[in-house]
Amino acid sequence: MYIMYITISLAAVGGNGIVCYIVLAYQRMRTVTNFFIVNLAIGDILMACLCIPFGFVSNLLLQYWPFGAVMCVVVSYAQAVSVFISAYTLIAISIDRYIAILYPLRPRMTKLQAKLIIFLVWVVALLTPLPTAVLSKLVQTPMWAQVNITDRYTCTELWEDNTQRYYYSMALMILQYFFPLTVLIYTYTRIAIVVWGKRPPGEAEDGRDQRMAASKRKVFKSSSMFESSQ
Repeated sequence: MYIMYITISLAAVGGNGIVCYIVLAYQRMRTVTNFFIVNLAIGDILMACLCIPFGFVSNLLLQYWPFGAVMCVVVSYAQAVSVFISAYTLIAISIDRYIAILYPLRPRMTKLQAKLIIFLVWVVALLTPLPTAVLSKLVQTPMWAQVNITDRYTCTELWEDNTQRYYYSMALMILQYFFPLTVLIYTYTRIAIVVWGKRPPGEAEDGRDQRMAASKRKVFKSSSMFESSQ
């Protein structure tokens, strides 16, 4: 478990850090899709730095929270924020590809529009899980209270009513998982139908059809490069 968690954390920080450096360091790499990829990488770095190490130590090694009340709030909030950033950035990428493939004659998304979308993603990611930041507290569990150890706590959301906790958890599940999943399934299914499902008009010609299908797949795979001329 030590090796796995250390490897995951280092790979996430190192790999995503390289992605951010390449896009920001080279002018020709600053395309619309790459801006979204950088935002996705930042969300992954946030998760790798603030969530994976602290969660591993507290949940798997010590069975209690040793990092204090401030870090309890920071880590819990950062985890929710990073999930929102990743999920909604993936939605933005899928919509950008959806428009490029299904409506190729429409103007492509500009860099300014991409930056505004990224800004909105961060606003949603920071505002939606605010109850997590407000209600994350240190609570002494019965396990430690029974052995009279008063300095060992767990980090949890302290709700007055379990019903409120349930509805908030369900809202997060819908916004973080089911809604993004629905959008991704719809957009990529439509893309797949256009790229692989349609036959060109006219008489059937296997060679021509194969060339056109290969061309469509190439367009789909390289759609992230369309903005390089912007």
